[in-house]
Amino acid sequence: MLEKLRFNKKRKNGFTLIEVFVAISVLSIGVVGSFGVLPVMIKNQAINIDVFTASRLANEGMELVRNLRDENWLKEQDWAIGLDNCPAGTGCEIDYNDPALMVSQNRFLKLDSDNFFKYDSGQNSKFKRKVTTNKINATTLNVKSEVSWNGKGSPLVVEENFYDWR
Repeated sequence: MLEKLRFNKKRKNGFTLIEVFVAISVLSIGVVGSFGVLPVMIKNQAINIDVFTASRLANEGMELVRNLRDENWLKEQDWAIGLDNCPAGTGCEIDYNDPALMVSQNRFLKLDSDNFFKYDSGQNSKFKRKVTTNKINATTLNVKSEVSWNGKGSPLVVEENFYDWR
């Protein structure tokens, strides 16, 4: 009887050939599957970077218009001077160096050596920004900042109402 117990104990210590093949198959399916997902993840990362950059540029367009409104207040003049001349058809351009909204020339924003986007100098980026304004009434201005590029997720539009609340 003691011999029989030793024999059974020895059999349970190892793996059968079938168990080894099943384990290798499961592992190889997992590894191959993860390599199949990798290109999709890389592609989605590039799309996400473009959408993030576009959202920052669209918000910057809104901030620049807001700054123009605030400058009008500081100069104690009508709050909407220079802000209501960007109709939906043509739109306007503005960057942080511009003192006012300019009629859109459908130009690409350029990326300068300090990694700032502007129209004057630098290398062309893939992004275009168009700001449109629509005066709703004497105290409300609807502003849209649209950033477009050649890729998924384009165009990205940010819209907000600005008010004369002073």
